Amino acid sequence: MSKFTELFSRIRQDKSIALAASWSFNQLAYAIVYPFIPIYLCQERGLPYSTVSIIFPLLGLAVILAPLPCGYLTDRFGYSKMMFAGQLLRGVIFFILALFVYIQASFWFFVIFLMLNTAVGVAFQVGSDAYLVKLATPDLRPGYYSKIRIGFNIGWAVGPMLGAFFAKTPFWAFFILTGILCMIGTLYTWKTCGTLPDTQENDTPGNTPVQEKILSLIFRNPRFLLLMAGTLLLMLLASQLYSTMSIFATGGIGISRKALGSIYSLNGFMVLALQIPLTAILKKLRVPLIIQLVGGTLLYAAGYFSLGFAGGAAAIALAVVTVTLGEIIVQPVLYTATSRETTPNTAGRLMSCASLMRGIGYSVGPWIGGQLFSRVTPVLLWGILSSFAIGAAAAFAMTGSRRKSAINSPENPPAE
Repeated sequence: MSKFTELFSRIRQDKSIALAASWSFNQLAYAIVYPFIPIYLCQERGLPYSTVSIIFPLLGLAVILAPLPCGYLTDRFGYSKMMFAGQLLRGVIFFILALFVYIQASFWFFVIFLMLNTAVGVAFQVGSDAYLVKLATPDLRPGYYSKIRIGFNIGWAVGPMLGAFFAKTPFWAFFILTGILCMIGTLYTWKTCGTLPDTQENDTPGNTPVQEKILSLIFRNPRFLLLMAGTLLLMLLASQLYSTMSIFATGGIGISRKALGSIYSLNGFMVLALQIPLTAILKKLRVPLIIQLVGGTLLYAAGYFSLGFAGGAAAIALAVVTVTLGEIIVQPVLYTATSRETTPNTAGRLMSCASLMRGIGYSVGPWIGGQLFSRVTPVLLWGILSSFAIGAAAAFAMTGSRRKSAINSPENPPAE
């Protein structure tokens, strides 16, 4: 017990680890139930998949609509309140969904509350992004963000396994379990990730910067616009990993589902094993952020383009390894480069724009891939899709030529 108490104390003192653990709780709760929702609706409720599939674009719509309001609320009320509210409300919604399953409520009630669940998950994410901006100086943010990605991936890896373990329990119990996990996560976040010492959440609450319109903040900063354009283009490509590529690999090339599952596991294990060490090595070598952004994005392009020439599982695995290396390099420095364009009073709104770009990319990208899949050859399919990364790399490269930013300060130097 004393060792556990000592470990908890160390985690509580290291806010970056505490934040990563909070992400694990948040993602674990969602990942336990998410893969099994279509199975429940189709097999237990007897709904056709054509009806059930409506859920996915509507959840994508929630991801698109939620970030900007959450960003404003974060700047208005503070990052910790948004983190707590996101986890607490997600837990409450899971309990409501448990009731809906128990009484076999209308499908559309189910869909509406799933959308609300997704939206409050975005609230936690935006609050966390703003929290990290205040927690760490720009040079520390890649390492801190790497820890968050580890926490996220642990939650996403363990969740489906727990879901499969409890597969024979009533489905309403899944939602009870996830609701309890969210409540535990809320308590943990409150204990470990409260207001940072010697700071206020909003340096000047209610003043002009908090009230300033988001469009004004964006369009007066060309570097931020380029970062957002690059983020959108990159996410349009990154979204193909679990959508178009899975169909291409099994239906186009003919590899087994088991082999495809192993390839996806390889992606997850690489992130867990290499994210922190590789980020630390790049920092030690003092590789400029702009080089990491452009180089990692080009690895995305190379990996996806190579799928056009793949003839079996080994070639697809090699492509995924290349893409994953790009992902490991790009994601922490993209967060850092974006966060450098913020100030304490604008972090919520500006970081929410990055969430919005990710949401659009992951909602629209699979549709683009699906439209191309049945119309063009594999080489042309992956050539067109990988060109998104070429465009993203060009946008990121252009940020290096923007020496001045309207909101850069000595504490927020430009990305070099």
